[in-house]
Amino acid sequence: MKLGIAQVAPVFGNVEANVSEMIDFMQLNKEKADLLVFPELSLTGYDLKEGLYDVALTLDSREIRLICESSKEIGMNVVFGFVEQGKGDQIYNSAMMIKEGKICSVQRKIYPTNYGVFEEGKYFSRGKKVQVEPIGSFTSSMLICNDLWHPSLPHIAAHQHTSLLIGLINSPDGGLGSQYSSSKGWETVGKFYAGIYGCYVALVNRVGIENDITFYGNSKVIDPYGRIIAQCPYGEPSVQICEIDTSLVKEIRTLLPVIRDEDVHVTMRHYQEIAEQEFV
Repeated sequence: MKLGIAQVAPVFGNVEANVSEMIDFMQLNKEKADLLVFPELSLTGYDLKEGLYDVALTLDSREIRLICESSKEIGMNVVFGFVEQGKGDQIYNSAMMIKEGKICSVQRKIYPTNYGVFEEGKYFSRGKKVQVEPIGSFTSSMLICNDLWHPSLPHIAAHQHTSLLIGLINSPDGGLGSQYSSSKGWETVGKFYAGIYGCYVALVNRVGIENDITFYGNSKVIDPYGRIIAQCPYGEPSVQICEIDTSLVKEIRTLLPVIRDEDVHVTMRHYQEIAEQEFV
């Protein structure tokens, strides 16, 4: 499968402009990529605060229908981030996969980031489930930014046979202060999940400046051996495309059968004990 990563700079708060740019990128890469992945909140920008209520979309919004129509017309599957209007006025930081012109999966961010310069916990409700979806010969799972820093979620995805782990990211320079390199941290996390679970990992970050926050990009695709096979530059919009092959997944999982040998009952038993434990 030909996988594309689209490192873009969303126009802050302008859904219409960002949908238009997304479709332009899809059209420019027609017949080059089977699946094109955009970053977290790629339809809106990041630092929305109370403004997120003005840009929230439902699954049948006009903008979503337009992307579905474009996906079908262009012949390209697409993944992107958006603000989702849920039931009961709940608002979610969500990712959507559109396959063959139809919505096939929506993943809500389970752990909205609420540390460093991030304040998502004030505004977003939490997702409750890790979704998986077949795409070509792969089983895919979309996780949004901070969710990848909670190892239980990629572990759940791995137990559901995920062979393509998609990380939609909004990671800025200095988000955790000057002593911590987010760029190096993301590469470490991505290589770890790729190697331990024998899967491809696509980490798609954005670029651009929002309210004095600078997003650096450096998006990448990592193969099941932990090798970077596609990478976007720092600070610049870019699309990079690479070939991914399930035969490599099978090869590494034969050599290193981590999930095959995993006893989920051991994990469940310990989690239950921890959940019932009383702390003084």
